[in-house]
Formats: sequence, C-alpha cells, structure tokens
Amino acid sequence: MTHSTEGADVTDTVDISRRTLITGLIGITLPVPAAAAAPDDLAANKTVIRQLLEGVQRDGDFDLFERLFAPDYVDHTPFGDARPDRNGTREIYRTFRAAFPDWNAEVHLQIAEGDLVSTYKTYHGTHLGPFIGIAATGRATRFNVMDVMRVRNGQITDHWTVADGAGLMAQINQQD
Repeated sequence: MTHSTEGADVTDTVDISRRTLITGLIGITLPVPAAAAAPDDLAANKTVIRQLLEGVQRDGDFDLFERLFAPDYVDHTPFGDARPDRNGTREIYRTFRAAFPDWNAEVHLQIAEGDLVSTYKTYHGTHLGPFIGIAATGRATRFNVMDVMRVRNGQITDHWTVADGAGLMAQINQQD
C-alpha cells in the first residue's frame, strides 16, 4: 500500500513484513492473490470450491473432478508421497473415500480474494476401509484443514494446505 505524504510516496511495508514473517514461521511460500475480483467472480470461485467439497469429496463424483481441476493444476503441499498434480490429487480423494466412505467437510470459514479461496474446515468420516496400511477400525474421525486454492476460469489451478494429519493418524492408531 502506498501513502502520499506532502508530495512524497511512502510504501507501507507492514503487509509485506507480515507475509515474510508468516512465511518464515510455517515454512511455505504463501500464494499472492491476483488483482481484486468482482463480487460475482468471488462468489463463483467459492462455488467451485463448494462443488469440490460436496460433489467430489463427499459424493465421489469424479466426472466433476475432471471438470473442476485444470490440466496444469499443481498441489504445492501434496499429502504423503502423492504426485503434486491432478493424478496425485485424484488418488488422494479416492483413497480417503475408500477408507472413509462417509467422508465430508464441515466448512467453518471461507474467504475469497482475487483468484484465491481459503477454506477452514473439519473433515469427518468413519474409518471403514484400509488407510495408509492401517486396517479399518470403525472409528469416527475428525481433523481440521486450512487450505487455499487458486481458481481461474472456473477451474482449480493451485492448492496449498495445512492439515492435522497427525491428529487423524492418532485417532485411527489408538489402542483400545
């Protein structure tokens, strides 16, 4: 942000400093939003992410997956050793749906800025199939996720996430 002070331009570095600090603390490069989008574009981008959560992840509509994810999609923080592309993300979703057939997201907060949509959610599901080498336990699980997805022309092009994978694993690894 630039402010004018008696004819001189002064750059406000507070936002830049916060981004640098946060990036250093969490060890990832934060996405930079595109120029401001119209309110209709922001709502449309949020709708794309809702379709992902409800249609693909919850309902298993992988034809919808093919329409929502851009051919050049990049997952900047892939789960486990999954490939950081469409194929890797598709397999992640299939793995979760096979292990947790009732997998669904409870959205707590969703914010859109430019071409980015950030969603804070809690995933719920019952562990009814093998997951990362762990046999089905029948346990109800929940874990929190905060992610950012870039949406351009109605398709998801990029993804960054912070998820409580350790919490999920602790729930299905616990000894009775």
